[in-house]
Amino acid sequence: MNPEIPERRRFAADDPYKTIKRLIWLYFFLLIYEGALRKWILPGLANPLLIVRDPVVILIYIFALNKGAFPDNSLVGWTTGLGIVSFVISLFTGVGNFVVSVYGWRTDFLHIPLIFLMPRVLTSEDVKQLCKWLLITAVPMALLVMVQFKSDPTAWVNTGVGGGEGGQLDVGFGKIRPPGTFSFTNGLANYVALVAACLMYAILEKTYYPKWLLFLTAPSVILMVMISGSRATVSAVAISLAFLVLIILRRPAYMGSSFKFIILALPGLWVVTNLSVFQEGGMVLTSRFGESGGGVQHGIVERALSDYLNGLYAVPDAPFFGYGLGIGTNAAAGLLSGQRGFGLAEGEWERVVKEGGPIFGLAFLLLRVVIAFYLGWAALIAFGRRPPNPLALLIFSACGQLVLSAQFGQPTALGFAMFGAGLCLAASNVAIENLPENSESPAPVQNLLRGRSIFAEALHQ
Repeated sequence: MNPEIPERRRFAADDPYKTIKRLIWLYFFLLIYEGALRKWILPGLANPLLIVRDPVVILIYIFALNKGAFPDNSLVGWTTGLGIVSFVISLFTGVGNFVVSVYGWRTDFLHIPLIFLMPRVLTSEDVKQLCKWLLITAVPMALLVMVQFKSDPTAWVNTGVGGGEGGQLDVGFGKIRPPGTFSFTNGLANYVALVAACLMYAILEKTYYPKWLLFLTAPSVILMVMISGSRATVSAVAISLAFLVLIILRRPAYMGSSFKFIILALPGLWVVTNLSVFQEGGMVLTSRFGESGGGVQHGIVERALSDYLNGLYAVPDAPFFGYGLGIGTNAAAGLLSGQRGFGLAEGEWERVVKEGGPIFGLAFLLLRVVIAFYLGWAALIAFGRRPPNPLALLIFSACGQLVLSAQFGQPTALGFAMFGAGLCLAASNVAIENLPENSESPAPVQNLLRGRSIFAEALHQ
């Protein structure tokens, strides 16, 4: 063991970013349990809790500015400038509702700087701890999802936001799509994808995470996927698995640890696959992937492509300055008409184009595309180092698509897109613990110590 590591950990007590890190942890736990607050604990405050993470983000920014850790790269500048212009224009277009415009601004722009702030304050140890807690939460989450799947759709455990009975989506056979602690099933899909990515890394890493945790988390993830009733959940985990295969093909040394884990985990996997709830979930998923669900081509491939294509098709018909920020979100529909729903379009790209117009709407979509490619580039660089770091690439497999096309008007989707992207960049930084003794710290580590990652630095070159 590197004798310098304990010194670094003792130094953590004087960490100048300690408060910011605690707020990031609060953001993390609110992301996972916000739905539980809105459904069960404080249903009467369901609407205010919709933006419960916004004050946390604002506090993170305030403390980061005070510590000189707020990111100042060109992508944050792009976000800031586009956000200001879009907001001002929004006040004089469409319905011109100030509250709706503010909500639309926070939906599209408020959380994006968090992506670039997280790698400036989080160390390798922080990233691994966040992944560890994702694994820890998977076991109770799987038990809750199982109870929801087995329970009547009108049962208390299946209540919707605000405590409404029968508030979850039906998938037939007298079953609902269990959302876990989240408000809706899309939250569970994003959560499971991120947990699966961290689990795959833990299997490859071998030493940091306790084996008992991995043996409990693996069957929990498989169970949640099988009884989710959600093609999005299956697709998201399949993408991460594809990235894992590519990582192993590129670094065959990982094959041994992966194969060994599968062998040792077989008893637990056998138990899970023989549960009656697992068999029922398989029946529901089969129907979802079958003709009744549109099949793989229509239900998944064409549906995914249509989210992007419909946005481009909307360009000629959208007003030049759009209908105004926030008009297409569920919250705006509830505020303006009293009934929640998709005001302009269900697809995210189409919503953005119609809200912002051909110029500013496409500029925001281009920003998201650039950020997504930036994440992938950073993750590939991290994986190409010696020793390789596959964590960022696996996290990217879970969050890259969310950055591109997740419905930011849905707070949970927005949260997983931003938190996952920030975690991806933080995982891309050089881990101080991996430096050989008496070696000269490379520029990336120096940048990390003073609060700027190599990737933020690259934007200034």
